Amino acid sequence: MFLFSKNQSADKNKKAELKKDVIIYDYLTKLEDNLGKYKALYLYGHKLNGNSLRLLSRQALLKIFENVISKFKGEVFALPNDDMIVVYNKEAQEEVWACLIKIRYMLHDDPLMKDAFDLEQIGFIKYFDLNEGTKELHDTIDAAISDYRSPGRSLGEDYKAKPALSHEMVMGARKIRQELTTGMLAKVQKALAMTDFSSLIRRQSVCAVIGKSSPQVLFDEVFVSIADLRDMLMPDVDLTANPWLFLHLAGTLDKRVLVHVSKHDDGALTRNFSLNLNVSTILSDDFLLFDENINASMRSSVVLELQLVDIFSDIKAFMLAKTFAQYRGYKICIDGITVDKLKYINRTNLGADLIKIIWHPSFMEIVNEDKHFVDYVNRAERAKMILCRVDDPAAVEIGNSLGINLYQGRYIQRLLAKQSKKTFFSIRG
Repeated sequence: MFLFSKNQSADKNKKAELKKDVIIYDYLTKLEDNLGKYKALYLYGHKLNGNSLRLLSRQALLKIFENVISKFKGEVFALPNDDMIVVYNKEAQEEVWACLIKIRYMLHDDPLMKDAFDLEQIGFIKYFDLNEGTKELHDTIDAAISDYRSPGRSLGEDYKAKPALSHEMVMGARKIRQELTTGMLAKVQKALAMTDFSSLIRRQSVCAVIGKSSPQVLFDEVFVSIADLRDMLMPDVDLTANPWLFLHLAGTLDKRVLVHVSKHDDGALTRNFSLNLNVSTILSDDFLLFDENINASMRSSVVLELQLVDIFSDIKAFMLAKTFAQYRGYKICIDGITVDKLKYINRTNLGADLIKIIWHPSFMEIVNEDKHFVDYVNRAERAKMILCRVDDPAAVEIGNSLGINLYQGRYIQRLLAKQSKKTFFSIRG
């Protein structure tokens, strides 16, 4: 089955410009062998009051469907006229309904939404079965963009104020970016020397969570946001596409982080924290300088996180770096372990103090398929195992059932924020 049949070829040139801008066409083409599994939800955002959009923001609207996309494989696309398209697996229908309930709640003051129960009936949404309604979806997209580009059309004050945003939205939720080159790397490294590095530093807590108990912070990971670095310096470049060039960039970032933390710029040395470093960085003069600036009694509160791929690229260098760091009093954590690779990792043999396992929605499926998984967890010592990228409560529930008690991720940060808010009000009260 083809998205563009022979009788549509006459319109090919007419649509050429649109196809260059709207990557949804390419995305649908990739799905053509599995279209029966997918639906598209079209949201007529342009029908909303301008104030409603400003209050909610287009990015926030896109983010509502983030969980649907990550769990069920799909994509979200935004058109320049504020309309939005969600392509999703039919299995995610209930999740989509939940998202729409949230949108209706968030936009309840909008004239279109007032007293509305059925969003389809009021013309805010429309469903397309991609197995049958692909042409209709194409026509709807074409009409929306053609109308937006028509001469004399009022773009609205919001577009006049932020023309750059419309370009970003046309390209969709996922941009096609260039791969990092040696020339680009040199420019990034030069720019970093003149950049306010503190704006790129992020923190995320590793916490103990058992059942419904409040999270107890063990330490904070101090790291550089690669996405923010990219957006600041080279928005159209994928900094991680070339692993070898990114390794060089990571080395530069490591040095800046060490200097930043050593200067106490973010107060990191006042409490337990971790740093995500390259093996080569621990063996460098920059780390020796960092080590000199730390009080000997504090080294035991610092965790050095090393990526699994970096470790096995040069196991001898890792053993040397690990031995030196632990001799100086630091803890070592192995990061970047997927659940399917856990059975091949022996924490004790590698001499690591902690390991991080990446949470994924298919986590339990792999566990159920592998009868010996619990043995692997026990072997790794559950008290020394951290489940990271935890974005929903299910991860904690499943982790707890397996005996895992340490967690890190956006869901944990939300729990901490909620806890902090409760504490604030109790103090005020």
